[in-house]
Amino acid sequence: MINVYFSGMKYLCFLLSIFCFISVSSQSKTDLYIAKYSDMAIAEMNEFGIPASITLSQGILESGNGESYLSTQGKNHFGIKCHDWEGEEIFTDDDEENECFRKYKRVEQSYRDHSEFLTTHSRYSSLFELKITDYKGWAKGLKKAGYATSPTYADNLINLIERYDLHQFDKEILEQKVQELLVTHSYGFPFAYGVGLNYMKSDKYFIFAELNSSFVFSGVAVGGGINLFDKAYGRLSLNGIYSMFAKDETQRFDFAVSPQLSYLLDTKNKRILISAGVLFPFKDIIDKKMIPNFSLTYLIN
Repeated sequence: MINVYFSGMKYLCFLLSIFCFISVSSQSKTDLYIAKYSDMAIAEMNEFGIPASITLSQGILESGNGESYLSTQGKNHFGIKCHDWEGEEIFTDDDEENECFRKYKRVEQSYRDHSEFLTTHSRYSSLFELKITDYKGWAKGLKKAGYATSPTYADNLINLIERYDLHQFDKEILEQKVQELLVTHSYGFPFAYGVGLNYMKSDKYFIFAELNSSFVFSGVAVGGGINLFDKAYGRLSLNGIYSMFAKDETQRFDFAVSPQLSYLLDTKNKRILISAGVLFPFKDIIDKKMIPNFSLTYLIN
């Protein structure tokens, strides 16, 4: 009986060992890469506006899950070559024999250089006009801009993103940008310059307060905007206007309302509200007088 018992225990332990081995092995090298570098990709997305799904899929593809010669010996996870590079170098065959690639001391440097590479080269600038969740547009745009020579490069990135649900990481930036209090600098007409604050709940509404000035007028404005569609907003403000050159002192101060349409231009992680409308002074509204109003408002974190 004792021998049978111990034989049974050995068999059970053997089965448990096989089960544990299969469980560990079932987590692919790609899954391990994602688990290790997803936080890094999200951090780069929040700072530079590059979808984490794109960064991860490029890292997986270019580095062979972090096991290629470039990634193990040069910490280069994105296959970026030595053009305009003054740092260390590593050489390996690619499109041609013994090509020069950038070499880093840490993987973090490779991820940061990838972000800076895309944001500082003009041929990629159109990508930053896409939504952060448009991974297909980003993948096709990278191929079109010449990031890689493979004709299936965009499809390979899209397949990786969809197979491993990498687009789930792109939502991280949406949660962080739901609401923000921003400093604003405005330039336009009839007010040449303005400063203020803007509280924006992305894709829903914004509330703002500004101090404005020009050679003729000075004023203060409070108001808000509601998202109409995509990045377009309907905007309305109540303005207090002071005209320093009015001959009649009773006419120097006036109230006005200003309906406008605004478009949020979001490129390279910089946001600008482009607004156009009219300014209706209360004292002149009976005579149907109005002042054209145009402004560029820079939203600063």
